Amino acid sequence: MNFTYIVTLDGFELLHECTYHTREVLPDGTEQLTFNRFHNADGLLTLTLTACRDPETDVYRCNLAIFNEASLPVRLSRADVGISLETTHMNLRYFSSDWGSEYNPCEKEISGEFSFGVISGRSCKGFIPFAACEGDEAAGTVAMALGWSGNWTCTAFRWQESYCCYKPWTYCCLMGLTDGSFYTDIQPGTTFTTPTVYLSAAPDGEAASLNLRRYFRKHLSLLQNDSRFTPMPLEYNTWWAYEDKQITEDVYQQNAELAKQLGCRYAMMDAGWFGDESDEQGWYEKRGDWATVNQVRFPSGMKSMCDKAKAAEILPGIWCEIEAVGKDAQLNKTHEHIIAKRDGRSLGYVCFGSAEGRKFAMEVADRILGEYGAKWIKFDFNLDPGMGCNRTDHDHGKGDGLWAHYKGYYEFLDELRAKYPDVVIENCSSGGLRGDIEMLSHTHFNYLSDPDQTDFQLQLFWGGLSFLHQSALMHFTWSETTYCDHNSFIRMPITEDMPRYKFDYIIRSALMGMPGFSYKLPEFPEWCFNRLRELGEFYTAHSTDYVLNGDAYRLTPQPLTNGRGERFPVFEFVSQEKNALVYAFRMTGAPEKQKVMLKGLEADTLYRAEYLDAGIVIEKTGAELMRDGLGFEGLPEEASEIVEILKI
Repeated sequence: MNFTYIVTLDGFELLHECTYHTREVLPDGTEQLTFNRFHNADGLLTLTLTACRDPETDVYRCNLAIFNEASLPVRLSRADVGISLETTHMNLRYFSSDWGSEYNPCEKEISGEFSFGVISGRSCKGFIPFAACEGDEAAGTVAMALGWSGNWTCTAFRWQESYCCYKPWTYCCLMGLTDGSFYTDIQPGTTFTTPTVYLSAAPDGEAASLNLRRYFRKHLSLLQNDSRFTPMPLEYNTWWAYEDKQITEDVYQQNAELAKQLGCRYAMMDAGWFGDESDEQGWYEKRGDWATVNQVRFPSGMKSMCDKAKAAEILPGIWCEIEAVGKDAQLNKTHEHIIAKRDGRSLGYVCFGSAEGRKFAMEVADRILGEYGAKWIKFDFNLDPGMGCNRTDHDHGKGDGLWAHYKGYYEFLDELRAKYPDVVIENCSSGGLRGDIEMLSHTHFNYLSDPDQTDFQLQLFWGGLSFLHQSALMHFTWSETTYCDHNSFIRMPITEDMPRYKFDYIIRSALMGMPGFSYKLPEFPEWCFNRLRELGEFYTAHSTDYVLNGDAYRLTPQPLTNGRGERFPVFEFVSQEKNALVYAFRMTGAPEKQKVMLKGLEADTLYRAEYLDAGIVIEKTGAELMRDGLGFEGLPEEASEIVEILKI
């Protein structure tokens, strides 16, 4: 693989393809390639690209370090890292993303120069920080994921004569810090290190994404070596069923006790627990006043709520938008010194680039996790910080406030986990608008999106598997809601008279990752309650082998909402023992039959494949299942099937 970077230092742009390097094999088997280049700027700058290859997954972790040996500061305003690809053509696949439309597929054939990226201040508000560069047969596909939660740009181009090295059949693709506003001054004797770019080269896009999934699970996921996730937990959440308008401490407790009967390990109290009720303001305007508990709905307080849940043998969770500050929050007056501002105007969040801002956040977390005793905390972020804070009385410069905020937020999350090692941290940002690979290396689960109707769930799950392991992908089954303009204008998708196959279709779509449920459980139909418990038991029995530790294979193209995309998607999960679970979903408008070629099995081993709903059993070798395939037919629309494939 050929590595390339672009940097802009003191207004001078440098495009460099790395060729000369040193190679070192580290004690853990990692192959480390180091590329040095020296650049004069009133002295000497050393630019060092380090590409560390994991031999098991064949993924490179790439960073560019810029060391300033000059006598004066050097201003950095661009830092992108990527690859150059020798190919006759290059096609770029990527995803646009916004609230309720995350992981929407895009494609671009590269002829000149093309770029896409984010300037909202949230890594997935605009586009997903991922790209797949498809070349000719000899070049294959390179998948790229950027580890950064703020603004970024992906740039793809074909070499031109105007560049320093003219290579007519070479294409480049780079990702990094380029948003038109960012800059930071690298002081003499200091080093600036760019966000990580993860690269995987393979014959096709699915193989390249599989490598990234494996790398994430092995090196970045917080789930490894943690007995709390063996098996994976089930979680109940109050939000969509009650929101902040209908929730009370008694409603929470009643649902928590029923969630325990379903097999849930955690019960989440979402927004609605904080703020003064008398002002008739909603939760959004009060964010930041976390010390004020809503005494009308929670007269016993949050510690009592958590204690009662634990007494019912279910662990309590609490939602908190710890960065955000609503326009009417008292925090604007009492803690003005930590509010992020741009050109004197409040940006509506606490600047974590400020040491005082991080101190305030830890005090909030100490109250929720220490005093109240919550065991799951859901961190949300429902605003766009844009180009970030440019105050000069915080611990950052005028041009790197957003950079400092996210570096500070990562530091806060790491300190929080060290202080409360038994707490689960869920990442959320208006749903899935900050679900990058770096954020997921500091949190346990990534909430995929607010809307959760089944066709959208399948779109999101397929998209998330482009670079994240399935164990990190959290979503609710199709929720009950308090108003009708959410989830295809259907307030309650679960009804007494619905066919069981459709109920299974809804629930199973979330059982391939980390599932959550948001329903008014006291009103849930009895047979649906019992069936949900059965499906939860199936998940619990199989989640360790297939969700936590298994490999996921996307056997079909991406399903999409509104009748688009693949209408009969199939996902395969292969355990470390080389057994498999196959999930098939016949969506509306799907053909009557589907056939897929399995992957990852042992070719010479005889397998017993059982269709769990149809009751059909077949015996074939792994080679036959991978060569001749597995068929599905006879399913009505909005139905599913699971095939369990075990060695004989």
